[in-house]
Amino acid sequence: MSEVVKCDVVELDYNDLINGVDLSADIEKAYGFDGAGVLTVRNVPEYIDARGRLLPLSKKFADLPNNVKEKYVMADAYYAFGWSHGKEKLQEKPDFSKGSYYNNPQYDRPVDDEDIIAKYPSFVHPNIWPKDELPEMEHAFKELGQIIVSVGKLVAKQADKFVRSKCSTYPEGYLENVINTSKCCKARLLHYFPIAQDGNQAEESKDSEFSSWCGWHNDHGSLTGLTSAMYLDEAGDMVVNTDKDAGLYIRNRKSELLHINIPVTNIAFQIGETAQVHSGGFMQATPHAVRGSKMAGVSRETFAVFMEPNWYDPMEIPAGVDPAHAQSQSAAANLPPGVPPLSKRWEHREAGQPAQTFGEFSDKTHASYY
Repeated sequence: MSEVVKCDVVELDYNDLINGVDLSADIEKAYGFDGAGVLTVRNVPEYIDARGRLLPLSKKFADLPNNVKEKYVMADAYYAFGWSHGKEKLQEKPDFSKGSYYNNPQYDRPVDDEDIIAKYPSFVHPNIWPKDELPEMEHAFKELGQIIVSVGKLVAKQADKFVRSKCSTYPEGYLENVINTSKCCKARLLHYFPIAQDGNQAEESKDSEFSSWCGWHNDHGSLTGLTSAMYLDEAGDMVVNTDKDAGLYIRNRKSELLHINIPVTNIAFQIGETAQVHSGGFMQATPHAVRGSKMAGVSRETFAVFMEPNWYDPMEIPAGVDPAHAQSQSAAANLPPGVPPLSKRWEHREAGQPAQTFGEFSDKTHASYY
C-alpha cells in the first residue's frame, strides 16, 4: 500500500482571476507535469449559498422510492441524463456505491434538430427534471452549475496563457473558447450511499481501498469544476466527517497517493484528458478516486460540472508537438488498475486524415468504463 500524502493544492483568488493577474506559475504548479492536476478558487460570489441549496437535494432524490426514480432513468441517452445508479463500471465492476443525477446546467434543450439528438443523445438529449417530486432541484442545479462554469472560464483563460508560454503553436484562448462555445456542458449531482447500506463495495486492497465510494478514473473532458463534499446523516442533517481517511485521492505521475483537501468555501477545478491532448501534454490530467467514510449511516453529497467540447470538435494537438508528449510512458505506467491509458482511446491521425472528434474519443472512453 502506498504512503498517503496529505495535500493542500494550489489556491487561486477569484479577485485575481477577475482582475487578470498573471497566474501562470500557479497554473503550472497545479496542471503541469509534476502537478496534482487540480486547483481551487476562493472568494467566489454567491457560491457558498448556492452550494448549500443544491447538495442536500442529492440525498432527497436518492431517498425517493425506486419506482419514482425509474421515471428519470434515460437509457436512450446512455444514462448520461437524469438518474443513474449501478450503470457505470469502475475497476471492472458495476458501481453501486453512488447515484448520479445528470443534466446540462446551461441549456435545457441544446439543439432542436431531432436527428442530431437521436445520433448524439449522451451530448444533447433534452434535460429532464423531477418537477413533481423535487421542484426546487432545477433552479438550484442550474444556479450552481452556471456559477462554476463562469469561474471555469476564468481558470481556462489563465491555463491558455500558461500553455501559450510553453508552446507557440497552441491556439490563443483555446480552452476558454471551448467552454464558451460548447453546448454540451454536463453537470452531475452525486449521492454517495453510506457504506453500511451498500453490499456491492469492492474489497479493500491496495489501490481499491481508496476507491470505495468512487473508483479510480480520469476525467476525459476539458475542465471539471467540483464542490467540496457535504456529509449528511440519515435524517439529512449536516454532520462533520470524522473519518480522517475519507475523501478525494489523486495518484500523481510520481506514483504518490495524495489525499486532497478542498476547503468548504472553495471550488476545485481538475484538468481533463481533452485539455491534456489539446495542450500537447503541457497540462496533465490525474487519476482520482473517492474513499468512503466509515461513519455509520453517513452519505456524501457533491456536484461536478464537466466542461467539454462539442461532439464534433477535433482532438488535435498543437502543430509540431510530438504526440508522445500528450501522455508520457512514465505517466501511463503510474496509472492505477482499471484506468485505461490515453493511448488506448485517443488517436493521433496523420495530416490529410480527418481528426478524431471529441464524440469518438468519448465513445471509446465510455466503453472503457460502462
